[in-house]
Amino acid sequence: MSKVRLSSVRSDPIFDINILSFESLDRSFEATLEFPKGLIDLKEGMEADLTLGEEGEGDIIMKGVVYKFDDSSRTIEISFHGLLMKLTYSKAAPFKLSQGEEVYLTIKFA
Repeated sequence: MSKVRLSSVRSDPIFDINILSFESLDRSFEATLEFPKGLIDLKEGMEADLTLGEEGEGDIIMKGVVYKFDDSSRTIEISFHGLLMKLTYSKAAPFKLSQGEEVYLTIKFA
């Protein structure tokens, strides 16, 4: 589990989704997540616990597949039935994942 802050909520001009940008509180990674509009009221600056792994309880729970894990470029990309999450990290990978693995994203806002 990692503590994150929602740094921005941008509206996609073509699809009915928002682009959520998160930053870990320890500044070890940043993530963007495509998320359907209107499912949950989100505001910039909100803090949350973010987990990638087993299914858990939270405000956002999505099941997806890790389709890219590249330690050389320090990026992880996960597809949640067409909605994408891209995570870029500066130190060691913040989550133990492998390419092709099914994974749950759980976000619990404070």
